[in-house]
Amino acid sequence: MKHLIFLFALALPWIGIAQHPQHKKELTQEERLTLHVKKMQLDLDLTEEQTKQLTKILRNNVPPQPPKKQEGISSKGHYKMQLNKLDHQIAIQNELKAILTESQFAAWKEMQRSRKRARGPHHRGRKGRR
Repeated sequence: MKHLIFLFALALPWIGIAQHPQHKKELTQEERLTLHVKKMQLDLDLTEEQTKQLTKILRNNVPPQPPKKQEGISSKGHYKMQLNKLDHQIAIQNELKAILTESQFAAWKEMQRSRKRARGPHHRGRKGRR
């Protein structure tokens, strides 16, 4: 039994080293854009012209980034951020509506709905329940 404990104590540092997490490399904005456009091209069956226009739209309409630290944001600041985000989404939707066919636009809208559902429910209204 002593030998077993001794061997386990010797192997313990090696177990910790073997499970060191791998750091993923971040993709650049251009790489993320290309992957996003390619996925949309496959899902919506876009033509080459539509793909070029979509790439141009998404490249020019980078979503507004919220500040890193959100603890000190006032309600007016939060309102402004949400308003900017929604304005950006409306602008992109209108531009996509102009280049996509009706069936492609309907499929895109369904993809957006399923993306929102996949993110999970927001935990609003749970302050009082503890």
